[in-house]
Amino acid sequence: MSSRLCLLPGRPPAVLIARFVAESALEYPGVAGIDGRLHLWQQHLGCWAVAFLDRDAVGIACVATIDAGRYAGETCLYWLEVLPEAQRRGVGRSLLHWATAQADQLLIVATPGAAEFYSHTLPGAQRNGLKFIVTSEQIALAQAV
Repeated sequence: MSSRLCLLPGRPPAVLIARFVAESALEYPGVAGIDGRLHLWQQHLGCWAVAFLDRDAVGIACVATIDAGRYAGETCLYWLEVLPEAQRRGVGRSLLHWATAQADQLLIVATPGAAEFYSHTLPGAQRNGLKFIVTSEQIALAQAV
């Protein structure tokens, strides 16, 4: 029996945010002493989606406009993470396609371990090291092929 993948857009409940942050392999800078992901969620910022395989939450993504620092004003893929047991099952790809639909242009600053995934999944993206910029036009062209 194959697993059923479902994306649920919208602000996730606190228990899911807490679980994903606690189980995360990634480190995020703090904002006012709080993990940046929790800060976005607490402030009702960003567009969120949770991926489910069957009935289990296995991935999360957040697209947000950065308000300060080097990328101020940019719409960024702030967080995309898939639990290890659900990797290589289309979850990350589905969350990434959802994320690219949230803005006309999306900035992704990848971790070294994720750069290959973004390069493979977004072949038309402009790339400079670990930084990827993808437009909605590039996504539409890639999906039409």
